[in-house]
Amino acid sequence: QMTTFLKCPQQWYLRYIEQKSSKPSARMFQGIQVHSAVEAILSAKLATGTLPPVALGYDTYSAAFDKQKPLIEDWEGEDPGKVKDVGIECTKQFYQEAAPAAMPVMVEKAFHTVIRSNDGKISLPVLGRIDSIQVQAFNDDDYQGMREVAVASVKEQTDKGNTVPDLPKVKKPLRIHDLKVVTDKWGGDDLKNDLQFHLYAGVEHIPDVQVDMLVKGRAKVPKPRYEVMTGVIEPHMVKHAVRVTEGVAKSIGMGHFPPTDPSNWWCGEKWCSMWFHCRGKK
Repeated sequence: QMTTFLKCPQQWYLRYIEQKSSKPSARMFQGIQVHSAVEAILSAKLATGTLPPVALGYDTYSAAFDKQKPLIEDWEGEDPGKVKDVGIECTKQFYQEAAPAAMPVMVEKAFHTVIRSNDGKISLPVLGRIDSIQVQAFNDDDYQGMREVAVASVKEQTDKGNTVPDLPKVKKPLRIHDLKVVTDKWGGDDLKNDLQFHLYAGVEHIPDVQVDMLVKGRAKVPKPRYEVMTGVIEPHMVKHAVRVTEGVAKSIGMGHFPPTDPSNWWCGEKWCSMWFHCRGKK
């Protein structure tokens, strides 16, 4: 929501306050279903300690795709079958290139925190969900022991009614992972400037972060590939992210929702889900 607000406060207002209907696109739809497949793969590995059959990822993706397919209004000039096939290939690339080395201790880790300004005028609840938190173990034996501790810790907390379990206490450093299905590989500054990672690192007190990219490229016939980028979020980055968050909260509280500069690339029918309620309104 914050990145939406920073790009276009009017879009945020129309979507989250006015709750205007959006026009689901094939691009966003495909990414969501790939996330579902990856979540199933990592959750199975966390639960059992072994890599599940690739069919689990394929079946999860296909079931989600077929169920939600009728809701898509804009296929962006693509054949639905082709969109589905590219998503299957993205799932395959993750399974082959990333999943064997993955060492998750939490998958779809929810968090809830409150950001408060020094003057006490802002108290902003922040809700989020992290794709996975993985341990940086040296070998599989180390991982299995820590995996068992993590599973037992989460079970104990949920049995006590904690719906947002805390991180398990393990002996090796942890790393925050986020999956992106993208057209182009991130550049060198993209990770260190990413507000999402800054807040994740600050909330969980985990400075090591990694973006797992499934890069589709711009070829007429996409050939997805897996790319990885790691980084360290420093304390001053987290502090700046908090200042950004406070600024968003102040603007919302004051009712300031101006449209973005119309020359921005995202202010267009292809990229803005609120286009027909705003600039594209006749």
